[in-house]
Amino acid sequence: MSAVGLENAAVNLTALRDRARIALTECIDKMRGPKALVLDPSLSGPLGLVAEKQLLKEHGVEKTYHLRHDPIETDQRRILFLVRDKIPNMKAIASQIRQHKRNRQQLDYLVIMVPRRTIVCERVLEEEGVYNDVQLGEYDLDLIPCEEDVVSMEIPDGYREVRRDTLQPPLRLEVTAYA
Repeated sequence: MSAVGLENAAVNLTALRDRARIALTECIDKMRGPKALVLDPSLSGPLGLVAEKQLLKEHGVEKTYHLRHDPIETDQRRILFLVRDKIPNMKAIASQIRQHKRNRQQLDYLVIMVPRRTIVCERVLEEEGVYNDVQLGEYDLDLIPCEEDVVSMEIPDGYREVRRDTLQPPLRLEVTAYA
């Protein structure tokens, strides 16, 4: 999937996409040098609307994988995980790191949580025994232009969060996304 043309949009959606691109490259650049990018599969589509593979390569991403529990075989010394802030993702990351440790691989890890870094996720990494092995960050992927007249608000569990959790309702996220 590649970024769509937004030149004819009634609202300046290019600025939204550019802001998401800049924030993404800043996250990627927190880890210098060549790296492997491990993506939450649910982020592949939205990221494809924000940045092309060439942009990722320009910022050191040599290979891209989808997050899973099975060990990821890579020759990269640095691994960047870009995942939603969900407990199963943290457990999968911990599983990857433990597997690398068992294989006596000394790797650098950066975990970027989308849309925000959460205490719950940090606690899971702590409980799994890998918290001290990772650097943490966040990537606020909020509004993504899909077409000239369509914007996607990337909050898959938004309704449930408003009705049940009400910690940071998606409406608040939508308002801050426009700021």
